Amino acid sequence: MTLVLVRGESCTGKTRTAFEAIRACLKDWQLVFPKNARRLLALLDANALAPRTVLWLNEAQNFLTGTDAEEAAAALHSRLEQPGPVVILGTLWPEYHRNLTATPEPGKDAHPNARALLNQVKPVDVPTSFTTTALGNSLVHRDRSLATAVSTSTGGRITQTLAAGPQLVDHYQQATSHSPYGHAIITTAMDARRLGHTSPLPAALLKAAAPGYLTEQQRAAADPDTWFAHALDYAREKVKGVVAALEPVANPEGMGALPDIYHLSDYLDHYARTIRRYAFPPDSFWTAARDHAACTADLEALAEAADQRGLYRIAADLYERAANAGGTGALTELAWRRGRAGDLEGAEQLYQRAIDAGDTGALTELAQLRQRAGDLDGAERLAQRAADAGDTGPLVELAWRRGEAGDLDGAERLAQRAADAGNINALVRLAWRREEAGDLDGAERLAQRAADIGGREALMRLARLRNRAGEAKA
Repeated sequence: MTLVLVRGESCTGKTRTAFEAIRACLKDWQLVFPKNARRLLALLDANALAPRTVLWLNEAQNFLTGTDAEEAAAALHSRLEQPGPVVILGTLWPEYHRNLTATPEPGKDAHPNARALLNQVKPVDVPTSFTTTALGNSLVHRDRSLATAVSTSTGGRITQTLAAGPQLVDHYQQATSHSPYGHAIITTAMDARRLGHTSPLPAALLKAAAPGYLTEQQRAAADPDTWFAHALDYAREKVKGVVAALEPVANPEGMGALPDIYHLSDYLDHYARTIRRYAFPPDSFWTAARDHAACTADLEALAEAADQRGLYRIAADLYERAANAGGTGALTELAWRRGRAGDLEGAEQLYQRAIDAGDTGALTELAQLRQRAGDLDGAERLAQRAADAGDTGPLVELAWRRGEAGDLDGAERLAQRAADAGNINALVRLAWRREEAGDLDGAERLAQRAADIGGREALMRLARLRNRAGEAKA
C-alpha cells in the first residue's frame, strides 16, 4: 500500500497532474473514487479494494474534515498497513494540509487521525505558475487554448486561467439577472481597457459610467446608498477561489491595496476585445472618462478612440481635459484641430503651450503652421529650434519650398543648416533642382558638400554631374 499526496493551490493543476501520473504509470489499474467520507468508510469496511487499485481522493480535505472524517482517516491509516498493491492518491490544498498537520494546542486536538495519516507522506507539490522557459516552448503556442491562457495570465499562472477563465465569463454574463449593477461596472471596466485606459481603474469612473449600461427599470430599482457597494462585491467575488473580474491593486510603496482602484482581469480584457469589439459605450462612459480617468495618457488614448469612432465632440472634450491637465500630446492635437478649422491664432497658442511644456515635436507643427500662413521668417526660426532639438525635417521642408519659389540662395542657406545638423537630403534635392535649371557648377558644388558629409545618393549624383560636365566640355 502506498499513499501519494499531490499538494497545490486551487486551479494549479493538481487533479490533472494526478490523472496524468496514473495514466502514465498505472494505466491498467482500476480506479475507485468514493463521493464522501461516509462512502469511503463503507468501502474500507467492506475490504473492497482489490489489488492493483487506485483509491482516488480528489480534494482530500473533503474526506479529512467534517462528519466521519476522523474515522475515515483512521481507516485509511489501517489500510496502509495491509498488503497491496494498492495506491491511495489524494489532492490537497496547502492551507488544508497546514491546518490538518499543525501541532495542536493542549486539549484541542481536532484532527489526530488525519495528522497521523498525512505526516507519514511527503507531498508532491504542484507549483502555482509555469516558468518562462516552459511557456516559451513552441508546443504551447500550437494549442489555441494554451496560447490564449499564456497571453491573458500574469506570472505564468496559466492553469488558473484555464480552470477559472470560462467560469469568470459565466459569472460576468449571469450578472445580468443576478446583479445587473455588477454587470454594469464590469462592462465599464471592459470598455475602458479596450479603448485605451491602461492605468488601474478608479472606482469613481466605474460608478459614474454605470447608469448608461442599465435600463430605466434597473436604475429605478437601485438603492442610491448601497447599489455600488453591492456591485463592487459582485465584481470582486473570487471565481473558484482564484480570480475576480475586478482585482485590487497593490500599494507600490507599502503593504495592502490602493483604495478605490481596481484592475480588470486579463482574461476578461481579452474576452471583451472580441465580444465588445464593435460596441459603442453610452454617453455616461465618455463623461465618466473625462471626469475621472486616471492620467493624461489615458485621456489622450480615450480621446483617440472616440475620434476613430466619429465622436468628434467627445474626442475634443477629452483632449481639452487632457490638455488642461498638462498633456502635451493633447495640446498638439487640439492645436492641429484649431489650425484645420482656420483658427491660426488659437492653434499657435496651443502649440506654444506644448513647446513651453517641453514638447519639441510641437516646434515642427508650429513651424509648418507658420509656413502655411506665409510667415516664412517665423517658420524658419521655429525650424531652426526644431533642428537644435534634433528634428531637421522642418528645415528640409522650408528649403524645398524656397527652392520651388525660386529663392535658390535662401534654399541653399536652409539646406546647409539642415546638413550641419546631420541631414543632407535638402542639399541633394537642391543639387537636383540646380541641375534641372542648367546650373551644373552649382549642382556639383552642392552635391560635393553633401558627399563630404556622407551619403551614397550624394556620391552617385556627384559622379553623374561630373560625367555630364565632362561630356559638355568634350
